[in-house]
Amino acid sequence: MTENKFSKLSKNYKLSISNPKFFDAVKMFISILIALAITFVILCLVSSDPVNAIITILTGPLTKTRYIGAVIESFIPYAFAGLAAGVLFSAGAFNLGAEGIYILSGAVVTAIAINPVSTSPVLHPVLCFLGAMAFGGIMMILPSFLKAKFGTNEMVVSLMLNSIYAGIAAYVVRTFLGTLKRGGNSSKDYLATARIGYLYEPLRISACFIVLIAVTIILYLVMKKSRLGYQIRLAGTNPRFAEYSGISAFKLAISTAAIAGVLSGMGAATALLTQTSFYTPSQSLVGIGFSGMLLSMLGRNNPIGIIIAAFMIKYLEQGTAILYFVDKSVPSEIVAVVEGIVIMLISSQHFLRKFREKQLLKEGLEEHVE
Repeated sequence: MTENKFSKLSKNYKLSISNPKFFDAVKMFISILIALAITFVILCLVSSDPVNAIITILTGPLTKTRYIGAVIESFIPYAFAGLAAGVLFSAGAFNLGAEGIYILSGAVVTAIAINPVSTSPVLHPVLCFLGAMAFGGIMMILPSFLKAKFGTNEMVVSLMLNSIYAGIAAYVVRTFLGTLKRGGNSSKDYLATARIGYLYEPLRISACFIVLIAVTIILYLVMKKSRLGYQIRLAGTNPRFAEYSGISAFKLAISTAAIAGVLSGMGAATALLTQTSFYTPSQSLVGIGFSGMLLSMLGRNNPIGIIIAAFMIKYLEQGTAILYFVDKSVPSEIVAVVEGIVIMLISSQHFLRKFREKQLLKEGLEEHVE
């Protein structure tokens, strides 16, 4: 019995291309190397010192505490967006509504943050989070509900709702939460009790960082070890078999959408309460929800992989910002090039496929001989 368990464990963690997890890791590593190589070629064309430029991108954030602190602070809202997308994509859902949920949840956070609902610097942010999480969870359900009940196209509905939610948020802020000193398009300042301070200021580590780590671990355990996680993964890989197994497609769609909405609400609250003191719907949270989809692809829908991907992207963005400060000839969009190439290679079914097939054939022949 012990020997069988050991054999199974050895097979799962076998450092071989035949192991899907190890192959994905190798594929990611090679994709990053190729992306950096192409980036270096671009730097050779636009920079007078391409070697120093690539070194600055890769090591710049480590040169000062405030640089790495900026990375830590900025990657957290994106990580929540990636986790939300990861849950949806694992279930095979094409609900792309995280962008709108972020913007709309921002209005909810703002409504609570500018009003003296509590004088406690602990309870006030908690209420902001709970409001954003509840509202985000409810509103994210709508596209999945319409698909499950009426057969609508989830992707189209969620994309249209993004614009509607953004419009509602802009109207609410301008009409009820705004202030004339910023042209009426931004909210009043948040109360000091609503802001989230740093636990360790040099690295800009706040309680939100600890919350993100805790949520990531819980989500990983739910997705990998729980019945709900198994149902989500089964519905994503083989929906017909999931249906024949007695799994309710309607309940699963609602559950996954609600979880994703809650995570999006947490991301919106984190961004606003740690990085700003007021809310501008047309600027503050724009793009985070869509970035989450890319992070989910980079992390292969794995919660741990997603937060690593979010940190990596924000690290490269910070490195590029440092480089742009000393060399204006280098475009700040260079990170988008790296990100696009990596995603293209990782999502490709043909990249390294022949190499893996040869390795599988070789190992199969060796086992047959033995």
